Amino acid sequence: MTGPLVASMLGTMLSMNQTNDARFDASWQEHRVLQRNDCGGYTAHAAQLRFLMPCDQTMVCPFGLARMDNGEIVVAGTKNFGVEPPDREQAVLTFSNDEGANWTDYIVVSGCQTRPMMLTYLGNSSLAFHGTDEDGPCRLFSHDYGRTWPERIPAQPCSNGEPFHTEGNSLVDRNKDGIAVRILETGQNIGSGSWPHDPMCEFIRESHDGGRTWENESQPDAWRWEETWEDATYIRSGGEGALVRAANGWIVAALRTDMSPRYFDHPFRNDHLEGTGVSISKDDGATWSPIQQILEPGRMHANLIRLPNNDLVMTVIRRIDMCDGKLRSYRRGCDAIVSHDNGETWDMEEMYILDEFTYCEGKNWVCAGGCGHLFSISMEDDSVLTAYGNYLAGGTLIRWTP
Repeated sequence: MTGPLVASMLGTMLSMNQTNDARFDASWQEHRVLQRNDCGGYTAHAAQLRFLMPCDQTMVCPFGLARMDNGEIVVAGTKNFGVEPPDREQAVLTFSNDEGANWTDYIVVSGCQTRPMMLTYLGNSSLAFHGTDEDGPCRLFSHDYGRTWPERIPAQPCSNGEPFHTEGNSLVDRNKDGIAVRILETGQNIGSGSWPHDPMCEFIRESHDGGRTWENESQPDAWRWEETWEDATYIRSGGEGALVRAANGWIVAALRTDMSPRYFDHPFRNDHLEGTGVSISKDDGATWSPIQQILEPGRMHANLIRLPNNDLVMTVIRRIDMCDGKLRSYRRGCDAIVSHDNGETWDMEEMYILDEFTYCEGKNWVCAGGCGHLFSISMEDDSVLTAYGNYLAGGTLIRWTP
């Protein structure tokens, strides 16, 4: 046995042994978040880290976080992560009423054997997420703070007739009572094209009824551009991603961007060679700025939040550490960058390394990197809670302060 399997087994055995020891506290433990500095090194900041406990002795990979008005934080994830049918991934939820120190036993979302995407607290005890049940793609609703999920609405396809594939976080406008009155989401599908040579069909749309129906769908022209490689020109685009409203009213989007054509013939070509770009709407979503590519291939699954001081924080998965089109290191994990000007610029020189480990599968350095998927929320003490999938160690929670 080699690679991730051994690491996973060792991690499970260690967890089991430790939890049988009364001296072991499975809650927050000391952690360090690293930040690049002007001297070419890193400054260490105190943080906290803990793992999500296994569910039925299998790792739980987190896909969503939400703070609810009953004082709880909820994590939505899957057990059996990465397992193919018939033993498909199973959506589960766990809750904390002490800022993430302790978590309840998992609640299984019956019939939802898929990843719970775009977890959103709608107010008045209601939660929703994108998923799939026995009848196909749907949006699931709970009206008792996530304990039961009786309402399921068939997912509304895109205008091209294909599914609306999405991952990231929604923009939610709320009324004075905290009730969601408008939700914006981005999504994508390949349409009639062929990946990766053809661009993704990218969409943005909005809902005024908690995500049951969607309207004003558009494909912003600014989210497409031309890229030339070896005398051929290709259309590239953005797609799934995260949205946040900046303090000045702008809407900021962090979008996963299509693979550069320079990688089309790579022997280990896959979507880990996609990156992240930013686009801004200064007119409430009517028009958008051209996508500014800010993160190279290997960093994706962006999440956006606004802090109480109005800084914007973008957290991303680092599946590949690339620099100027080349592999820079074997480090994988989770990173963050901050904007102090409503998303126009991002402090790349002082990027935060929230968590990292070294990993490579021989010559296939483009592999998944042992990590993926994340979600972040702002905490009441101005810290950030980030959950991400560390496939070697388990679902990971990091509490840190930008």
